[in-house]
Order: sequence, then structure tokens, then C-alpha cells
Amino acid sequence: MHPPITFSHDIFTSQMVGGISRYFCELALALSDGGEVVEIVAGRHRNHHLKTLESTSAAKERGLVRGRYEPPIRLPAQLLRLRNEAWATARTRTDGIFHRTYYPLLDLVPGRRPLITTVHDMVWEMFPGEARSFAINSRLKRRAVDRADLIIAPTEATKRDLCRLWSLPPDRVHVVNHGFTAPALPPDDGQHLLDGKPYILFVGRRGGYKNFARFVQGYARSVLPARGVHLLCFGGGDFSPADHALLAAAGITDHVTWMGGDDATMMRAYRDAELFIYPSRCEGFGLPVLEAMAVGCPVAIAKEAEALVEVAGDAALTYDASDIDATVHLLDTHVGDESGRAALAAHGRARIGQFGWERCAAETAALYALLA
Repeated sequence: MHPPITFSHDIFTSQMVGGISRYFCELALALSDGGEVVEIVAGRHRNHHLKTLESTSAAKERGLVRGRYEPPIRLPAQLLRLRNEAWATARTRTDGIFHRTYYPLLDLVPGRRPLITTVHDMVWEMFPGEARSFAINSRLKRRAVDRADLIIAPTEATKRDLCRLWSLPPDRVHVVNHGFTAPALPPDDGQHLLDGKPYILFVGRRGGYKNFARFVQGYARSVLPARGVHLLCFGGGDFSPADHALLAAAGITDHVTWMGGDDATMMRAYRDAELFIYPSRCEGFGLPVLEAMAVGCPVAIAKEAEALVEVAGDAALTYDASDIDATVHLLDTHVGDESGRAALAAHGRARIGQFGWERCAAETAALYALLA
């Protein structure tokens, strides 16, 4: 067992749901299961994953979470982050390892503690012009990286991007793949989404580097709309006026549906899809790839997204997502190919076995030991 490990409040203050906060909840529990002394100093938070964790008997018995879930929190998010930083600093133990869960607005943690930061991706730095917030968040991230004694990246691709863009020595950055636990899938009650119509699936946000617009153009030119194969967009917020204009210009408004919902509904969406397509130009890890594979949904990813290719291995189709003709060829060739679907499903289920939380926790604990 190594010195005590403290996880910061940052991501739980900033995020209500999401992959990063889920990652830290799962990691904290796996480390604790392995005998490590862990606490999450969360303060008053808004995160549903942490709410679920703190209600478990294991978290209560081991004192995993300091703080509480208190919705609705009327303070602006930035003010809440500053208040929780002050609250957590006053209550954080002064010994052991401190692991930042995100990039703080104000860093009050005493500098004498060994400090670890996880950098999940370098999207802000690779696409700086896509949002005004990217530049601000990138500065906060750089400050956290500069202060850290050790940096974790979830893939070799993210490590390469981090070292290349910020000229970091490779020995400062250590790769630990995220663990993965598939959200629960409800029993098949015979009720399928879109009233049983066949569909391909797009999940998450659609702007900029997510490459949704180019993918839509490929879908519109493929044979799928004529064959009655719809496009289901799950999550990422309802369609914006720009999205509606894009679909109307492509002539496919009647073939595209947006849907939101909980994790169980999302997993049903993967299960029933003919294909999950992830045309994003850059990701740090790519959790949706594993979610789809967990229920036997075939996956297609952009070959330029190196982290996705690394995570998927040989269990996904790859294509040039910048090329509309390549998108058309992918859809026309593989949607409806039942033998290919079965092969991909088998490869996918085997692939997710490589991303267990016990392995992730053990490799992370080994890095903590370097700073002990």
C-alpha cells in the first residue's frame, strides 16, 4: 500500500455527468478495492456519478467521499469552483499524493505534496479557433501540467500530442489506458428505438472537430436514405438551427432523428444500431467506441483520430473521414453486411476485455509509488 491518495474536487464541481468524472469515480473505487487509502475531497458538488458512488456501502465504509451532492446549486459554475477550491484546501490532508481531477481556476494546494495531473486529450490545442473557451481552458491546463510532478495520458497518441505541442520530455508523461465498465443494458423487451426502423448511430456533440457536417454529406449521398436506413443522433444536445439548416440543405431532414436519454437508453441505441460511426478528427481515448463494442454494435472510426485507432485495435472499421466519397463507400459497403457485422461484434467484445479497472488501478498505483 502506498501513501494516501487525494482526488481533487475540480471535475465534480464542473461536470454533472461525463466521461472524465466517471473515470475518476471508477478509478477511486478500484484503487480502494486494491487496498489503497483514497479520498475524493469534493465539497458541494453537482456530479451524478459521484452521487452514485457516495451512496454505495463501500464508499460509506471507507470514507471515499468528503462533501455532498446538493442540487440545485445556484452559484455560477466558476464561483462554485473557486469556493470548493478554498473549502477543499482547508480540509485536504497534507501527506500523500494529490491527484488533480481537472485544471483549477485557482490552485491553492500547497506545493510540498507530490502532484499528479491527468491530461485526457489535446483537442483545445489542436483546434484552438473552434471556441473562445478553448484558449482559456488551454492556459489552465498548461499551468496544471507545468506544476505536476507526473502526468498521465490515456493513450500513446495523447502522449505524443502533448509532448509535441508543448515540447515536454517524454519521460514526464506516462500512459495508463482508462478502464471500462459498460453501463447496464435493460432486458430486451422487444421494443426497439425508432419503431424498429433500421438506423446508423452518431453519439455526442456535433460541432467542429467532431466532423458531423462532412459525415452528414456522406450519409446523404449514400444509398442508405433510399433504403430506409435512418440516422439517429444521440445526446450532444438537441439540434441547433445550424444543424437543421445542414440537414435541410442535404435533403435528409425526414431521415434524421435526435434523441436524448439516460445511459440505459444510450446502450439500447448502440445495441439496435446497424453501425456506430465516430468521424471525430481527434479524441483522447474514445469511450463511445468501447460502449458500442460492449453490446455487439459494429464500429467505424476516422483513421486520422490516432487515439481511436489505438483503442479500437483491429475491432473497428477505419476510413478517411475527411473524404465524403470514402464515407459514402463505407456506408454503402458495410451497412447491411451481416457476416461482416458478426465478425466485428466478436472482435469488439474481445477487445473491451483489455480495458479492465483492476489493471488501470494497478498501473496508476505504480505511478503513485514513483512519487512516494
